[in-house]
Amino acid sequence: MRRQIPVVLSTVPRVALADGTPTAPDITESPSTRPKLEAVSPRAWRALSLTSLATVLVGFNSTATNIALDDIRAGFTGATAADVGWGVAGFFIGTAAFMPLAGRLADRIGRKQIFQLGLLLFALSAVFSAVAPTVILLNLSRVLQAIAGAAMLPASLALVLPLFPESRRSTAVGLWSAAGPLGAGVAPAAAAFILSAAGWRAVYLVSAPVALLMFWGGWKMLKELPIPSNQQRLDLVGAAAGTIAVAAVVTAIMQGRVWGYSSPITITVALIGGGALGLFIVNSSRHPEPLLNLHLLRRRGVLVANTVNFLGSITSSPLWIVWPLFMKNVWNFSTLQVGLGITLGPVAAGCSTLVFSRLADRIGSIGLCRFGTMLQMVAVSWHLTQLGSEVNFWFDFAPGIVMYGLGWGMSIPLLNGVALEWVEEKFFAETNGLFGTLRYASGAIGTAMVFALLTTNAGVEALPYYNRILAVFLVATTLSAMAMWIPVGKSPLRSSSAP
Repeated sequence: MRRQIPVVLSTVPRVALADGTPTAPDITESPSTRPKLEAVSPRAWRALSLTSLATVLVGFNSTATNIALDDIRAGFTGATAADVGWGVAGFFIGTAAFMPLAGRLADRIGRKQIFQLGLLLFALSAVFSAVAPTVILLNLSRVLQAIAGAAMLPASLALVLPLFPESRRSTAVGLWSAAGPLGAGVAPAAAAFILSAAGWRAVYLVSAPVALLMFWGGWKMLKELPIPSNQQRLDLVGAAAGTIAVAAVVTAIMQGRVWGYSSPITITVALIGGGALGLFIVNSSRHPEPLLNLHLLRRRGVLVANTVNFLGSITSSPLWIVWPLFMKNVWNFSTLQVGLGITLGPVAAGCSTLVFSRLADRIGSIGLCRFGTMLQMVAVSWHLTQLGSEVNFWFDFAPGIVMYGLGWGMSIPLLNGVALEWVEEKFFAETNGLFGTLRYASGAIGTAMVFALLTTNAGVEALPYYNRILAVFLVATTLSAMAMWIPVGKSPLRSSSAP
């Protein structure tokens, strides 16, 4: 019988025992040896509710403003689509760069302190975003918001797991993991209502009081855990090199169309990004406790899962920018219509994740992941061939977004489980961190491609530009689906322990 591997999409810092010894959270059990389910204290459920709300808050802010990009651009005189796009790309860059570092800092400083600090920074960044007088300050505020969210995510689950008995930790992980996609799913419709009633600045501002209330709740109900001892030096070189690598690559892609892709400045920035990436890889291979454990990629299941994850994420997050822009600027949908229309995708993804995560325990994940990545490829192909100037939402648009949501839920969450099957429990946190960081870094690159290629986004004359970016997405999703067919085999760790 297969061992159940729960899906966790972000870094989980190590949980400390009472004597301070760090250990990986024990979140898997063989069904044949699983003990009787133990009771969970009300305090544990309250803590889980609070920390899960943090993932909802981050998920909401990752997609909520995508339907307001044109309104934001109109709010700043002379702002270009690329200027506004930096706010979206900056969110991905900040999250990808800081999430692994936040997990390490939580180990050193304290998980509750990092979580509470993240909430305060999130509230401040929401206010800064809402009152930003220039687009540059808005984008910087978004980067600060990404750093705040990255601080909350890894610390939140680590604070909750020790409150749950071992027999109930899978439940805690599952509920916590589902909260983020839920927030991202309800964001478009909720943001559409807010945008229609009070404007784009209110979309940012609404997060501030929520974060402050959560800070008060965390101060009351969360307890600090012992800080692990005997830790290695912090990987500051890796943190700096990784951030520079992603930022430089994104800059070269987005600004290249302004500077010229063959201009000396574009080439220089691209070379800086390549050099920083090389330094990051070398440093990660030598550091005793690197931010990302790249040695895990030597294991076939981890390598295949993360290859598919990286290629697929070039499309998955940026599509949430392309869809609203197309519906609003080509089909002339209202903001509310856009918000309600693109909600079909998250609903399909959420239902798909719930159904196929349970089915994977019985029939395996690999086949489902292969079918899911192929379904994403078909969905992008559908939009590339069907979307045009004539409005036909239910035939041209709806099938594509529903297919993409179903395919995403059938593959991406399960991929993290595939990677986890190939590592020992002590590497769970590092494996999750690698998966989440690559997903956000890839999303930043895909976002840069959108604003580099979509130079005209309104009217019938914009159709060739939308087809161009959808063609790029089709290539990425096709490569992702092809990579999923690389033979994975059975993990020696799981096969040796199976009854």
